[in-house]
Amino acid sequence: MPILLANTAIAIFMFLIGCTLLVSILMRRSYQFFDKSKKSRVITGLERLPRPQNTWDGAYQDLTATTDRQEVEMSEVARNLMGQLSAKTIVLEQLIGDSQRQIERMEKLLERLEQTPKKR
Repeated sequence: MPILLANTAIAIFMFLIGCTLLVSILMRRSYQFFDKSKKSRVITGLERLPRPQNTWDGAYQDLTATTDRQEVEMSEVARNLMGQLSAKTIVLEQLIGDSQRQIERMEKLLERLEQTPKKR
C-alpha cells in the first residue's frame, strides 16, 4: 500500500510540473506576441503595402498576378463574345430558314403561274 501511494504522489508531482511548464511556455509566447514595445517584430507584406487605387494596382507589380488577372479578363471577354456570336448565329439560321421557305413558296407560285393558260 505505501508503494502505491508513493507512485501516485510521484505521478501527481510530475503532472503538476508538466502543467507548470506548459503554462510558463504559453505565458511567455503570449507575452512576446502581444508586446508592442519590441522593435524586432516581423512585418508581413500585407501590413506595409498600400491599398490598391484601381483594379490593376491589386497585383502590386507582381508579374504573375498581373498575367493571371489579364488572362481571367480575356477569358471573360471571350466568353461574352462567344455568347453574342452564338445568339447572332441562331438569328441568322432562323432568317436563312425563313428565306428558304419564301424561296420555295415563290417557286411554287411561279410554277402555278406558268401552268395557267394565258388569257388574251
